[in-house]
Amino acid sequence: MSGAESGAEEVDAWEGGILVLGVGNVLWADEGFGPAAVARLLATGKLPEGVEALDGGTQGLYLLPLIQSARRLLVFDAVDFGREPGQVVVLRDTEIPVFFGQRPMSLHQTAFTDVLAAAELTGKMPEKVTLVGVQLANIDDWGGGLTPAVAGAMDEAIRIGLNELAAWAAEGRENEQSQLDHAGR
Repeated sequence: MSGAESGAEEVDAWEGGILVLGVGNVLWADEGFGPAAVARLLATGKLPEGVEALDGGTQGLYLLPLIQSARRLLVFDAVDFGREPGQVVVLRDTEIPVFFGQRPMSLHQTAFTDVLAAAELTGKMPEKVTLVGVQLANIDDWGGGLTPAVAGAMDEAIRIGLNELAAWAAEGRENEQSQLDHAGR
């Protein structure tokens, strides 16, 4: 499965690890931030080895097998945080709303939070989850692209995402070294 492919039906071909997921609807202006961020991340050529990046679109519960099989999950999304358009907000683990009935912050969030809740209910949540969200400006422009404020936040969001992936990789190397040290004693 290549990093540019989309679709949960590919879950059997992927053995888990770190998943980068862009969620959103590219047909509704800023709602397309998540998929655009994944495309930009792939275009940088800086995606670490062993990391899978996918456009999750608005697939909702079809993403469950991918999320359940991931050890770590990095999500890019346009969200209504009630802040200035284009402001990037990072939420980690329990800071991310993961329960049914949460007030939606974006058009597809109910489905995505339902996916996270379902993963939690099945006991198959990733060890770590990070949301890199950007405050949307407009999701009412059917067929429109990203607004200048949201498009202008793309580089910062990608930088934050790459830093998060680098930190996870460093943690993994430290854990591997610790296991080798304990095995050698």
